Amino acid sequence: MRRHTLCALALTLAGTTLMPAQVSDYKKLEYPPLRPFTIPQPERIVLPNGMVVMLLEDRELPLIEATAIVRTGSRHEPAGKIGLGQIFGQTWRTGGTRTMTGDQVDDFLEARAAEIETGITSEQGIVGLSCMAADFPAVLKVYVDILRNPVFDEAKIKLAKNQVNTGISRRNDNPIGILNREFTRLLYGADSPYGWLTEYSTVEKITRDDLVAWHGKYVHPNRIILGLTGDFSAKEMAATIKSTFGAWPKGPEFKDPVPAYQAETKPGVFYIQKEDMTQSNVILGHLGILRDNPDFFSVEVMNEVYGGGFGARLFSNVRSRKGLAYTVRGRIGANFDYPGAFTTFLYTKTETTAAGIDALMEEITGLSSNPPSEQEVRRAKDSILNSFVFNFDSKEEILDQQLTYEYYGFPRDYLARYRDNIDKVTTQDVVRVAQKYINKDRLILLVVGPSKGQDRPLESFGKVAKLDITIPEPGGAAAPVASADSVTKGRSLFGKVVQALGGPAAVDSVKSLRTVASNTVRTPQGELNVKVVSILSLPDRVRQELTTPMGQMVNVVAGQEGFMSTPQGVRPLPDSRRTDTLKTINRQSVVMALHRDDPEFKIQHLGTETVDGVPLEALLVSWKGDDVKLFVDPATSRIIRQAFRSSGPAGPGDAVTVFSDFRQTGGLTLPFKAETTLNGEPVQSATIEEIVINPAVDDSLFVQPAGS
Repeated sequence: MRRHTLCALALTLAGTTLMPAQVSDYKKLEYPPLRPFTIPQPERIVLPNGMVVMLLEDRELPLIEATAIVRTGSRHEPAGKIGLGQIFGQTWRTGGTRTMTGDQVDDFLEARAAEIETGITSEQGIVGLSCMAADFPAVLKVYVDILRNPVFDEAKIKLAKNQVNTGISRRNDNPIGILNREFTRLLYGADSPYGWLTEYSTVEKITRDDLVAWHGKYVHPNRIILGLTGDFSAKEMAATIKSTFGAWPKGPEFKDPVPAYQAETKPGVFYIQKEDMTQSNVILGHLGILRDNPDFFSVEVMNEVYGGGFGARLFSNVRSRKGLAYTVRGRIGANFDYPGAFTTFLYTKTETTAAGIDALMEEITGLSSNPPSEQEVRRAKDSILNSFVFNFDSKEEILDQQLTYEYYGFPRDYLARYRDNIDKVTTQDVVRVAQKYINKDRLILLVVGPSKGQDRPLESFGKVAKLDITIPEPGGAAAPVASADSVTKGRSLFGKVVQALGGPAAVDSVKSLRTVASNTVRTPQGELNVKVVSILSLPDRVRQELTTPMGQMVNVVAGQEGFMSTPQGVRPLPDSRRTDTLKTINRQSVVMALHRDDPEFKIQHLGTETVDGVPLEALLVSWKGDDVKLFVDPATSRIIRQAFRSSGPAGPGDAVTVFSDFRQTGGLTLPFKAETTLNGEPVQSATIEEIVINPAVDDSLFVQPAGS
């Protein structure tokens, strides 16, 4: 008992001696200085062929990680083949090697819970490896094979192109992605590699020969920095790497060209209209600095004062005090070999767009008119220094930083000197760099959001340039020039089509349609059965109620507006979906027939074409920004086939819809079956169960529910 009492007393006294003295104000608390933090240095080796190798032991787990950084990057793509780097990076691994197909590589790695991944960023190529230490010798052989002997299988190239095209088709769905992308183009220039956009047309031009040539130009040992960390002896691993890579011949020496960019920011006010949003995304900024700028560390502290976190000026003033932002951030960016960007951005309600911009401008100006205080700078430095160790709390993170510094020619002790350089920053330094590197007269202002509901016109900030973010379609054959004879024949034949539908009087009486259909949609994951109840209220309103295996969904388009309802809630319909829906409406035979006398409804006869052994009369209709080719059965004057451009999971392609099972309903003769293909592959089939002509339509069906 006495022993337990003495132990308890000792613990109590020990705890008492460790507690700080009682203070009445938390600001008066004193803390001991940070203990020294020693950052381990990897062993650096240079092979005779020029490959730089960095080794860092980490015996905590029986794992080995490897990263090869290759001196290349998508910024070196030819201007006409933008996307080459992305497709190269993907098929470098998935396309297999001379000894293993990509699928065989997958099976080999899966059996060992290992990974080998490849990719190309704007500034470098990456080949990564992760595996159990016991499997490293076998996995290393495959790693080297992929690094040196890729074959870029054509089927994998096609798959990669489809995936890139999918990204292109969806790039305007994400407002934040639009904001960052278009600001980058305004900042560096649309003609700069940093502002280039991958388009369908540039992807289409990329060939396997381009990928082989890229590999032959850039992937050589003297252009590679290889880093390894994990459960190994550095001495033994050095011997392994030398024996594995030592015989790889050195490649040609050349210096990569410096990519061009705008050296001076062109200020202005820019707007992107996106109606499927309920907020405005705003960014202000201009060019930033380089990482080797002597003022970099002072800028880092200034960034923390300005927009670093909950205690920073932007968050405290714009979000917390004024309540004008869901998210607000700002900083001067610093890249390694081209300038970063000074950016200040927020996401705010549409009705506080101008107020939000005013608040950002006030904070930008305030960095000079209301310079940071000693207390603000001390807090910022403490925040950086106290969190520093957590940024490099693993050997892998430390090695990644060292590889980056090696790649860009920075000193090896740059990371170790980081804390000392931050600690040396003074309040005067922060005030000076804020005044030196932030210039409100050079600002680009970009707003992405809906056109209605703003508290003040954007013109109050200057002349507004509206940016067009329409995704260009792939280049294709131009529509033939319509001759007077082809137009006359086309209108005559289309008149017969109208007659076959039920006649002008029956067609002109149509104001609305209700259709019930069973659809089978083919997806990469398999077939999906969807029941669709569609209510069309002419000229441009449609409501689609879908019963799917995932639950009930509703899509509504009402002219320039639209919304969708899913089990997850109600939100605006993406602009791309709304546009596609309106095009689908306008391709319906009844809708085209209703507009036959519209001056903008252009039609011409293309002659007779044989399809599946059957001669059909071909018409080309150009209307509402869409071209659709109609194939008319000369015996019945019915449209039994349509060809048009459409979008699928892999982007736009050539779609064909074949109609059959024509029946009379409500005075019209309409198809009750439709089969659609995209680029020759089946994508959807529809069986119509019911068509009602001119049903009563409730206008509230096309109104987004209040509060959603």
